[in-house]
Amino acid sequence: SIHNNAGAAVALSTLTMINKQLVEVQGQIATGKKVDSAAQDAAVWAVTSVMEADVDGFNAISESLSLGKATVTVARNASEKVTDLLKEMKEKIVTAQGENVDRTKIQTDIDQLKEQIGSIVSSAQFNGLNLIDGSKPSGVEVLSSLDRSAGGVTSASIKVDAQNLS
Repeated sequence: SIHNNAGAAVALSTLTMINKQLVEVQGQIATGKKVDSAAQDAAVWAVTSVMEADVDGFNAISESLSLGKATVTVARNASEKVTDLLKEMKEKIVTAQGENVDRTKIQTDIDQLKEQIGSIVSSAQFNGLNLIDGSKPSGVEVLSSLDRSAGGVTSASIKVDAQNLS
């Protein structure tokens, strides 16, 4: 005859339930999510998947904005240096208008300033992109946002025009 042990059956049932819950909690810990598959809760999983995709998109936007900022900063700094050198050049030209000045020396100084401007313009690049030497007349577009609507996801960007300071 087979004997049933009611206490052992209850303990086995409790152990089985605890093991099932343990596996579920371990899955939550491993993924960092309360619902880690569509089988657990399809609606929550779908929303989570969309939110994860949005987070990845926002990370890409953040990286794009950082690269754009660095590129524009390099161009701005170079433009400011060129402006300072042009002011210095203007001072020399005004000085050359006076009498009893060595115009040859002033012209030499102006030529050196012109070379410095050319050097600054040619080296003002970030990631191979130079916004002030005229090599990329269309400028650059920087991804700035993602917008979700009923029609889908659309992106927007910021256009930075290039200049030719050479």
